[in-house]
Amino acid sequence: MAEFQGHTKLLCPALGIGWQTALNLDVELSPISGSANMTRTWNGGIVNLADPMFRLYAIRISSGADDMRPPALANLWPGETFTIVPPGELCVVIPVGSGTAIFPRKIHEARAITLGFDAVAHSFSDKTVTLSSPATEIVRVYASMEHEVMVTEPWRQSFREADAQYSWQLPTEEVGGF
Repeated sequence: MAEFQGHTKLLCPALGIGWQTALNLDVELSPISGSANMTRTWNGGIVNLADPMFRLYAIRISSGADDMRPPALANLWPGETFTIVPPGELCVVIPVGSGTAIFPRKIHEARAITLGFDAVAHSFSDKTVTLSSPATEIVRVYASMEHEVMVTEPWRQSFREADAQYSWQLPTEEVGGF
């Protein structure tokens, strides 16, 4: 019997995603509110006084009403921590003449392409993607990253009995303290 590969690219052992779960996910990734402490200077310029250590992400996962089974939410109370690799990617641009891209978190998977969508040879380790040679044109590097998150609000789960369908939502934020 072949091992189930899933319907989502979301990686999260804590959720126990099975073949009837996570069929239509929305994953929102955004900076936490504490990443900004904006103020104006005496001459009207704007500055961010937030410490760079607050450059953390909020990740909210929610499903459509297509799941036939819920994920393992029962033990994910506010304050619980776990690791997640969201299915979406973040992008960093490597300018002409450079050969590296640095991401804010440990890279799980990465790909590098030109503006014309041609693949560019590269390798990655930890937070860094390194091209095999300096870029001769602009290169976009896309990466999915690993996040250590904490449940920040109570999760929600809905069940529509007539259709035997579940929908659910799990709000988290990165733990920080790197």
